[in-house]
Amino acid sequence: MAKMLLSLILWATTGYFLTGQVGAMTHIVGGSFGWRFPANTSFYEAWAKPRNFTSGDKLVFLYTTGLHNVLEVKKEDYDDCTQNHVIKKYDNGPAIFEVTKPGDHYFICGLKNHCQNGERLRISVMKGGESSGGGGIFGMITKSSANSIHNSIGMLSGLLLVLFKLLI
Repeated sequence: MAKMLLSLILWATTGYFLTGQVGAMTHIVGGSFGWRFPANTSFYEAWAKPRNFTSGDKLVFLYTTGLHNVLEVKKEDYDDCTQNHVIKKYDNGPAIFEVTKPGDHYFICGLKNHCQNGERLRISVMKGGESSGGGGIFGMITKSSANSIHNSIGMLSGLLLVLFKLLI
């Protein structure tokens, strides 16, 4: 009986850690619409609102080189659609931005009037240890909004291992 209990704990722990070892997620900015003039100025804000971003995630800006670009900027430039404090410039599409730190990140298109017409994005990146509605067995794992399928697979595989071990 003690051996079975120890096996159960071991496999449950393995399942828990499988759910915690989820890789970073890739987000296609704007979904199938991509990075271009939106129909309204709040399009990208609405796109980002239901999503959770964590360090290690990647943002993919899909656009045609020469027709658009992506500038990572400071808040002031985002608010005013200016280019006084450009952190990084991406001229060739598609552009891939890897999130490396928590906090707010700001992006605009630097071509004439694109930002003013709504081609801008602000994301909030969660700090490590925060939770977006749980994750894992004990709700202690930070997860991106795109991670739920991977977390479910990890938990399911852990539970299946436990059941398999009990039947052997």
